[in-house]
Amino acid sequence: MSEQPDARPSGTTEASSDALSAAGRRTFGRIPGPLLALGFVMTVVQLILMFVAVGGGNGEPATGKTAATGKTAAPAPDHTVEITYIVTGDRPSADIEYTTPHGQEDHEATVLPFKVTFTFDRETFVDVQVQNRYQHGAGNVMCTILADGVVVQQSKASGEHAVALCDGTAGVDKPLPGVPVPSLAAGAAPLPAESLLTEVVPVKQYSGRGSPVLGRVTDSDARLSYMELGGKWNRSRATEPALTGFNREQSFDAEPKWGATVRSGQVDGDLLDKATGTDRLRKLAAAVQDDRRTYAYVKGETTIRDVASQPLEVGGHDAWALVSEMHFRKYGVKSTMDLSAVVVVDTGRPRPSLLWISLPETEKKLWPDINTLIESLRAT
Repeated sequence: MSEQPDARPSGTTEASSDALSAAGRRTFGRIPGPLLALGFVMTVVQLILMFVAVGGGNGEPATGKTAATGKTAAPAPDHTVEITYIVTGDRPSADIEYTTPHGQEDHEATVLPFKVTFTFDRETFVDVQVQNRYQHGAGNVMCTILADGVVVQQSKASGEHAVALCDGTAGVDKPLPGVPVPSLAAGAAPLPAESLLTEVVPVKQYSGRGSPVLGRVTDSDARLSYMELGGKWNRSRATEPALTGFNREQSFDAEPKWGATVRSGQVDGDLLDKATGTDRLRKLAAAVQDDRRTYAYVKGETTIRDVASQPLEVGGHDAWALVSEMHFRKYGVKSTMDLSAVVVVDTGRPRPSLLWISLPETEKKLWPDINTLIESLRAT
């Protein structure tokens, strides 16, 4: 005989009355079936609304106004710090190295004062190092680190090779009480931009009398001869090419740490790779000027502005004259520009010969000496 299903009034709950206590049976017995189902649905809806109100459901904290108070929620804390590096000193420039959010940067001959700002994550290591350039003589340098505009690190050093280092942790270092932000008063004026001639511009005749002449100088190794100058100039003398790169030199001191010079010799063999093509002498003259910038001036702090560039004939040999302004800064030197003239002569040997003349702007009245020497140049 098959089992008959329980006969239940329409609309009753699925719960068995036998599973309830007496009180439970009385309670559910007093609630009509339709109302009991509606109460369950309303309870679920209320739970969903409460969940949404507290910002759940998307895994993110609530933002904007809260349902309970109507007030704007506090923003999330800022996890970055604005770090500023400042480098100062009593010399025109220094070598600087510092950490950025993307790695380390290293800059030679940086004009002082110097300032740069980055945004770092909190608790990131930061540092800046400054070294005095020995070419300027003994000097004072100082580095400073600001965190959100407040000084948190500072260090000073003095000497020819002085090094100052500032390092710390972004957002962790405490302000240094009573330490002001260093002054960023304007330092040395920027050097003029490079200006290199590619067309022919004749050497000008400089005004004035210039120096008297004493006779001729013969450089037998370079196979050149030219006028020996008098007046302020010391007598011409032989020099050691292995030490100076030249065979002969004539000079005088224009000021305690700077002077004028006339030198002759053969072109350095390392520059010959630049002397190719139909205009090889012009290229070689430019290479010599650039070589002089490196070894006779402050490397990285000298710019060249060509003012004359022309072909010449010296005793039947092809030659090229290049006159340039060498703009520079050197501590303790009043002059900031030299007139530098180079004449390269193809004497027929593997290494061409050259005459180099340098006169500071403080001796501008002697610039006609450049004309005297170029016009007197002979190949022997």
